[in-house]
Amino acid sequence: MDQDVTSFDAANPGQFGDILNVDRHRYDAPKVGLLAVGYFEYWRMYPPLRATVEADLRKVAERLAVKVETVYPGMVDTMDRAEEAGRAFAAAGVDVVVVVEGTYLPDFMVLHTLEHVPHARVVLFNTQTGADVNATDGYEATLRNSALIGITQLSGSFTKAKRDYDVVVGEIADGECYEQIARIVRTRSAVFRLRTCNVGLIGHVFRGMFDLEFDRGSVRGRLGPEVISVQADHLIDLWKEVPESEVHSRSKALTDRFSVRHITAADLHRSVRLGLAMEHLSQRYKLDALCFLGQHYIEKMTGAPARIGASMLLEKGFMVACEGDVGGLVMMQLMHDLTGRSPVQMEWGQFDLQNNALFLLGHGIASPGTAVSAAAVTLTRAPEEWGFEGSGVNWEFILKPGPVTLGHFVSTPDGWRMLISAGESIEFPCLPCNEIHGMVRLASPVRDVLKALIELGVTHHTIVIHDQVVNELEMAAKVMGVTSATLL
Repeated sequence: MDQDVTSFDAANPGQFGDILNVDRHRYDAPKVGLLAVGYFEYWRMYPPLRATVEADLRKVAERLAVKVETVYPGMVDTMDRAEEAGRAFAAAGVDVVVVVEGTYLPDFMVLHTLEHVPHARVVLFNTQTGADVNATDGYEATLRNSALIGITQLSGSFTKAKRDYDVVVGEIADGECYEQIARIVRTRSAVFRLRTCNVGLIGHVFRGMFDLEFDRGSVRGRLGPEVISVQADHLIDLWKEVPESEVHSRSKALTDRFSVRHITAADLHRSVRLGLAMEHLSQRYKLDALCFLGQHYIEKMTGAPARIGASMLLEKGFMVACEGDVGGLVMMQLMHDLTGRSPVQMEWGQFDLQNNALFLLGHGIASPGTAVSAAAVTLTRAPEEWGFEGSGVNWEFILKPGPVTLGHFVSTPDGWRMLISAGESIEFPCLPCNEIHGMVRLASPVRDVLKALIELGVTHHTIVIHDQVVNELEMAAKVMGVTSATLL
């Protein structure tokens, strides 16, 4: 009833009127429509050609379906078939349409189909039956490989209409082409999901960190998520209600998995209790990600740092960042949705000339899966004390080896800019520093990269993911309408 509907700020039981009370299907797999075409005029000229081209296009459909959920209504070779395909795409709610030409086709039939799904992204997949030209091919064979005529014609038509599109080029059997299409689909899906995200902000940007300051309207309008201020009282009320049995169970699970040093059972109890309250908060208000201020804020109110609590959420695939770094949190969410992996929020540390590497230091917030193994992770004291009781709890480990991508969103006077870099996390001794850290080797001289970073103007935070997603991030920046800067 209406009287039971309140604002979430009231923190009353029942339904909220200003946030969604139902779960949204944010993570449904994107659907791809395959618009595979041939020209009906050629069938009467070369009767066997139709069956051959249909077989070629079925191969494309089969290979594409391995990578992405594909809606394939069959070959389109007439206006009636173009209409049927458009209706099928609209009914299925396709997000991306891949255009493949088995023969040349005038562009009006393709354009007619696309009118049914005007918001779908178009990928022009220029393909052919082999990597080289066969010196014995007759005219019928050249028709079978005449896609380039139609694809270039479509590119000209799209340019006139100011319609954006992506391009993939390769032979039908080239598996990398289908992976490129899958990357395009994953990227667009990840950007779209950002627009459905509610980011909870507890506290504010850390005092004096002007590089992290942001405008909520520009975050919503350009990056996607809505930033919702969550009162500290909401967290504290849930913190008071966390059952002791739940705290004990989760604490034991941590000590069973990881070695412990310089912390007491009381330290762990307080940190885990806060972590469970953060979990309950995210569930209560149906948040998709959480940003918090720990120093002199949460830590003083609860007597514990929020580091392990944030890590508990990260291990479940729920993104968390600290110090009010909403731009970094959006990057974390984007990287997670692109890869299915958990990123780490870190800070630029030192340069290492011997390894041509950057030393990065964390905030004690990370999934332990970013370490080489559970045996390499230690539960230890927090390295900084900001008003909590006892020693606090933190992780100590070094990032596991492997390719990594670094990124962040920076608010500039000219709008948002995405910073992108890449390197290789290398084996290095784990420092006895009571903190998460990493050593990332670069391709270019490390001092040159640092000079370029500082001249560019970046935040003191960077987000690190164990994967190579430079191309995807550059593509995401274009989809989001933000500028990007890539330093390798």
